[in-house]
Amino acid sequence: MNKTGGSMSGRDADRKPAKTSKNAEAKGKANADHNLWHVLQWRAKSSQPSETERTMPLDVFERNRRSTHHRMDLTLPEPVQRILSDAQAHLSETLPWYQSLADEHKNTLNLVIETAVANFVDWQKDIESHPDTEGNPQPSTDHIFFIAPIEFTQVVSLRQALDVTRVIVDLLEGNVSAFAKPGHERQTHDAILYYAREVAFSAAEIYADTAEMRESRNVRIETFAMENLTNGVADGKVSSQMSLLGWPSSYRCFAIAGRLRPKSQLNSSAIASSIRRKVANLNGRCLVSDHNELTIVLIDPGEQCKPEDVCAALLHFFVDDTPVCVGPIRRDVQGACETIHAALTAYKVAPAATDILYSEGSVRPLLADDMLPERALVGDDFASDQLYREIYLRLQQHDPHHIMLTTLSTFFACGRSLELAATKLSVHPNTVRYRLKHSVEVSGWDPTNPREAFVLQVAIKIGQIREDGK
Repeated sequence: MNKTGGSMSGRDADRKPAKTSKNAEAKGKANADHNLWHVLQWRAKSSQPSETERTMPLDVFERNRRSTHHRMDLTLPEPVQRILSDAQAHLSETLPWYQSLADEHKNTLNLVIETAVANFVDWQKDIESHPDTEGNPQPSTDHIFFIAPIEFTQVVSLRQALDVTRVIVDLLEGNVSAFAKPGHERQTHDAILYYAREVAFSAAEIYADTAEMRESRNVRIETFAMENLTNGVADGKVSSQMSLLGWPSSYRCFAIAGRLRPKSQLNSSAIASSIRRKVANLNGRCLVSDHNELTIVLIDPGEQCKPEDVCAALLHFFVDDTPVCVGPIRRDVQGACETIHAALTAYKVAPAATDILYSEGSVRPLLADDMLPERALVGDDFASDQLYREIYLRLQQHDPHHIMLTTLSTFFACGRSLELAATKLSVHPNTVRYRLKHSVEVSGWDPTNPREAFVLQVAIKIGQIREDGK
């Protein structure tokens, strides 16, 4: 199937449309219709590429085709120009989206309509040339939409292409006398309806092929981008890959990591598509990729959607009674690397977070920020940096004499006993209680809570190690 489009070959360029004499012009509409027949027949056959053009690069071929088409428009007789003008006026009046098209795409639509009319006339002539043949020749509609560049399918949707098909039908029905021989108007009208069906099928096939190619390309780009982000690569190449997938230069994002429900390979792809649609319905965007036995979803929730709402909408895609880990909100490519890494590490250490997971049954989703100490213990530098930056340094900045840090360390060393800590520090228990309360206001973590005390302990240990190493 030739998808390169239709332009004049060198050999076909020597053909000229039949010229009517001055006497024939005086005969009026009958001769004009006869002239139209031959012009359209010539246009249909001359749209096939030559052997030389079949070997041209697509961009060179496309430029040649458009240039040739522009030159040929100047030589078309008045009847063809009239039909094309009527079609364009009909598009402007009945299709609101047509007005927003660029001139280049409007010209492509006109070329599609013109080629369709020429193709129909050529098909009718083939039928009349073989009246005794068993079974009428079938119309060849493949090249009608192939004359438009692939990018055209991204500008004009399939529904809009079918609207154009209706325009073609109206165009042909309104000019039956230009194509039908006297007494064959009814047969020609029926042929128009059959031809319109073939044009619609051809458009659907081309848009399906284009969608498959685009989806295949996007899946490859998505796989490369997610693989790079998972490996911590946050360079311009990854930004370009995400831009090709429709992501802006700046965005918020978070990652989800978990195991999808066990399905076949085909159904796994279908689930990924369902996830994309679900996020898109929430006015967000996402990338989906597999990593070992897990599925990673990188999500930009947009400005109007809350991350927790997106998580709630996606939970049913994952296996029940297994962790579904959510990375923190971050920004841009570097942030995407961090949140993906956080979600994956959180999943890795989830079995150790028994005080979170099994206190009241499994927690879904499990936030990576709630598992900072476990992640730090397995070498997650992002988690260690976050504990050091958001807890230890914050306490240090609000405690120039290290009173709170000393109190917390002593409190933990004494088994979280106020009395023992007060004795160790030679202060009243109420003083210890006041300092601990103040540390909660500064750090946001409560040392009297077992789980939060563990987070504070790890953060202080990390801070002490790093401060000693300076």
